[in-house]
Amino acid sequence: MADKKQVIFLASFGTSILRAKEVSYDQIKKELEESSGLPVWQVFTDDDTARAVSGMNDEIIFTVEDAIENAVMQGYDEVLCVPVFFAKGELYNSLRSRLDFYRDRIDIRMADSVLYNPESCAEVGEIMLKVVKPEPDKEYLFVGHGESVYHNQGYGIMEEYLRSKGYENIRVIKLKERDSLGQAIAWLKSRGADMRDEQVEIVPLVVAWGDYMAGELYNSEDSFMWRLRKAGYRTVFTGKGMGEYPEFRTIYQKRLAALK
Repeated sequence: MADKKQVIFLASFGTSILRAKEVSYDQIKKELEESSGLPVWQVFTDDDTARAVSGMNDEIIFTVEDAIENAVMQGYDEVLCVPVFFAKGELYNSLRSRLDFYRDRIDIRMADSVLYNPESCAEVGEIMLKVVKPEPDKEYLFVGHGESVYHNQGYGIMEEYLRSKGYENIRVIKLKERDSLGQAIAWLKSRGADMRDEQVEIVPLVVAWGDYMAGELYNSEDSFMWRLRKAGYRTVFTGKGMGEYPEFRTIYQKRLAALK
């Protein structure tokens, strides 16, 4: 039987900040193309952002449905979807549901999220240590967007792995979990960070920057960082999405390789 004609969907929520896209999603796309030899299409699950950005710099950004329709019309036999999401939460599951609608028209396979089992949590934990390079006299809050209702247990398993490696000064926080700020403050107090005036560094567990996460984490007076500052903590922000680090981007090549 002849080989299937395949196309890769690099699926993300999307961002309207072009520089954030260029230094993260675009780099992941380039490296997936080089490693696989297959075409890679950028697919944004947020339809409004996809339509707003598509055509800029002469690049097409697809919605999920437009990507499938184009794949069918161009004669592809199979879609290999590589989502950028950290965990199998709302965004991951919504994407899967949207793809499922088309499985009677084209073969579709979807890769795992960044965190999906204990081994992947350890893998990501090691990568985080390499890119963040935690210092013993600082406290670190790794902040993800996970919602507890979707059982994003990977965040907790990754935190346990980091602690097993001796990094007691790292805490993983789910931004959308109830009273995430209170959890962060309680942990910092237990660490004595308020008494020692230690610097607290916020590390976002996001792949690329968007307006929503910027506002939630650091831009506004009601953001996570500014509320910590108002509580008396000397808080700083890394200002980078994880997709900007080459070490982190290799994860997506591994997820694609496992899928294939």
